[in-house]
Amino acid sequence: MAARVPARLSAADGRKFGLTVGLAFLALGGIAWWRGRVRTAAVLQGVGGALVVAALVAPTALGPVERAWMGLAHRISKVTTPVFMGVVYFVAITPAGFVRRRTGGPIGGRRARTASRWEPHMPAVPTAERMERQF
Repeated sequence: MAARVPARLSAADGRKFGLTVGLAFLALGGIAWWRGRVRTAAVLQGVGGALVVAALVAPTALGPVERAWMGLAHRISKVTTPVFMGVVYFVAITPAGFVRRRTGGPIGGRRARTASRWEPHMPAVPTAERMERQF
Protein backbone atom coordinates (compact mmCIF):
# COMPACT_ATOMS: atom_id res chain seq x y z
CA MET A 1 0.00 0.00 0.00
CA ALA A 2 1.26 3.48 -0.76
CA ALA A 3 2.60 5.66 2.02
CA ARG A 4 0.45 8.54 3.20
CA VAL A 5 1.13 11.96 1.73
CA PRO A 6 2.56 14.19 4.47
CA ALA A 7 0.36 17.05 5.71
CA ARG A 8 3.00 19.62 4.80
CA LEU A 9 4.94 19.38 1.57
CA SER A 10 8.66 20.19 1.61
CA ALA A 11 10.00 22.63 -0.94
CA ALA A 12 11.99 19.92 -2.73
CA ASP A 13 9.00 17.57 -2.93
CA GLY A 14 6.71 20.37 -4.09
CA ARG A 15 9.19 21.40 -6.76
CA LYS A 16 9.61 17.81 -7.94
CA PHE A 17 5.83 17.25 -8.09
CA GLY A 18 5.09 20.56 -9.81
CA LEU A 19 7.81 20.19 -12.43
CA THR A 20 7.06 16.53 -13.17
CA VAL A 21 3.30 16.85 -13.49
CA GLY A 22 3.51 20.30 -15.07
CA LEU A 23 5.92 19.14 -17.77
CA ALA A 24 3.72 16.10 -18.41
CA PHE A 25 0.70 18.37 -18.90
CA LEU A 26 2.75 20.63 -21.19
CA ALA A 27 3.81 17.61 -23.25
CA LEU A 28 0.21 16.40 -23.51
CA GLY A 29 -0.82 19.91 -24.50
CA GLY A 30 1.83 19.91 -27.23
CA ILE A 31 0.54 16.60 -28.56
CA ALA A 32 -3.04 17.90 -28.49
CA TRP A 33 -1.99 21.06 -30.35
CA TRP A 34 -0.11 18.97 -32.92
CA ARG A 35 -3.25 16.89 -33.50
CA GLY A 36 -5.32 20.03 -34.09
CA ARG A 37 -7.19 20.15 -30.77
CA VAL A 38 -6.51 23.77 -29.94
CA ARG A 39 -8.95 24.18 -27.03
CA THR A 40 -7.74 21.00 -25.32
CA ALA A 41 -4.14 22.05 -25.90
CA ALA A 42 -4.80 25.46 -24.34
CA VAL A 43 -6.33 23.91 -21.21
CA LEU A 44 -3.55 21.33 -20.79
CA GLN A 45 -0.81 23.88 -21.39
CA GLY A 46 -2.46 26.33 -19.01
CA VAL A 47 -2.58 23.76 -16.21
CA GLY A 48 0.96 22.61 -16.98
CA GLY A 49 2.30 26.15 -17.09
CA ALA A 50 0.59 27.01 -13.80
CA LEU A 51 2.11 23.94 -12.12
CA VAL A 52 5.60 24.72 -13.43
CA VAL A 53 5.39 28.36 -12.31
CA ALA A 54 4.06 27.32 -8.89
CA ALA A 55 6.86 24.75 -8.57
CA LEU A 56 9.46 27.42 -9.22
CA VAL A 57 7.88 30.28 -7.22
CA ALA A 58 6.05 28.64 -4.28
CA PRO A 59 6.62 24.86 -4.21
CA THR A 60 5.22 24.38 -0.69
CA ALA A 61 1.85 25.79 -1.81
CA LEU A 62 1.37 22.71 -4.02
CA GLY A 63 0.61 20.51 -0.99
CA PRO A 64 -3.20 20.44 -1.45
CA VAL A 65 -2.80 19.90 -5.19
CA GLU A 66 -0.48 16.94 -4.62
CA ARG A 67 -2.80 15.42 -2.00
CA ALA A 68 -5.75 15.68 -4.39
CA TRP A 69 -3.66 14.27 -7.25
CA MET A 70 -2.45 11.32 -5.19
CA GLY A 71 -5.97 10.65 -3.90
CA LEU A 72 -7.24 10.50 -7.48
CA ALA A 73 -4.35 8.24 -8.46
CA HIS A 74 -5.14 5.91 -5.55
CA ARG A 75 -8.79 5.64 -6.60
CA ILE A 76 -7.86 5.00 -10.23
CA SER A 77 -5.40 2.29 -9.18
CA LYS A 78 -8.20 0.43 -7.37
CA VAL A 79 -9.73 -0.21 -10.82
CA THR A 80 -6.74 -0.42 -13.15
CA THR A 81 -4.62 -2.81 -11.07
CA PRO A 82 -7.13 -5.70 -11.07
CA VAL A 83 -7.82 -5.13 -14.77
CA PHE A 84 -4.11 -5.18 -15.61
CA MET A 85 -3.46 -8.26 -13.49
CA GLY A 86 -6.42 -10.02 -15.11
CA VAL A 87 -5.07 -9.25 -18.57
CA VAL A 88 -1.63 -10.58 -17.61
CA TYR A 89 -3.20 -13.73 -16.18
CA PHE A 90 -5.39 -14.47 -19.19
CA VAL A 91 -2.75 -13.50 -21.79
CA ALA A 92 0.34 -15.12 -20.24
CA ILE A 93 -0.42 -17.57 -17.44
CA THR A 94 -3.50 -19.28 -18.88
CA PRO A 95 -1.94 -20.10 -22.29
CA ALA A 96 1.21 -21.35 -20.56
CA GLY A 97 -0.87 -23.68 -18.39
CA PHE A 98 -2.82 -24.83 -21.43
CA VAL A 99 0.41 -25.65 -23.31
CA ARG A 100 1.76 -27.46 -20.26
CA ARG A 101 -1.37 -29.60 -19.97
CA ARG A 102 -1.43 -30.39 -23.68
CA THR A 103 2.23 -31.42 -23.79
CA GLY A 104 2.12 -33.23 -20.46
CA GLY A 105 5.25 -31.70 -19.05
CA PRO A 106 6.99 -28.54 -18.00
CA ILE A 107 7.28 -25.74 -20.52
CA GLY A 108 10.71 -25.77 -22.14
CA GLY A 109 11.71 -28.92 -20.26
CA ARG A 110 12.34 -32.32 -21.70
CA ARG A 111 10.57 -35.42 -20.61
CA ALA A 112 12.65 -37.96 -18.83
CA ARG A 113 13.22 -41.15 -20.79
CA THR A 114 12.86 -43.20 -17.64
CA ALA A 115 9.72 -44.27 -15.85
CA SER A 116 10.48 -41.93 -12.96
CA ARG A 117 12.09 -38.54 -12.58
CA TRP A 118 13.58 -39.51 -9.25
CA GLU A 119 17.30 -38.80 -9.03
CA PRO A 120 19.06 -40.79 -6.33
CA HIS A 121 20.87 -38.73 -3.75
CA MET A 122 24.40 -39.78 -2.97
CA PRO A 123 25.01 -38.96 0.70
CA ALA A 124 28.21 -37.12 1.46
CA VAL A 125 30.90 -38.99 3.32
CA PRO A 126 30.66 -37.91 6.96
CA THR A 127 33.86 -36.03 7.68
CA ALA A 128 34.75 -33.93 10.70
CA GLU A 129 34.33 -30.72 8.68
CA ARG A 130 30.90 -31.81 7.46
CA MET A 131 29.78 -32.63 11.00
CA GLU A 132 30.85 -29.18 12.28
CA ARG A 133 28.95 -27.33 9.57
CA GLN A 134 25.88 -29.42 8.84
CA PHE A 135 23.92 -26.94 6.78
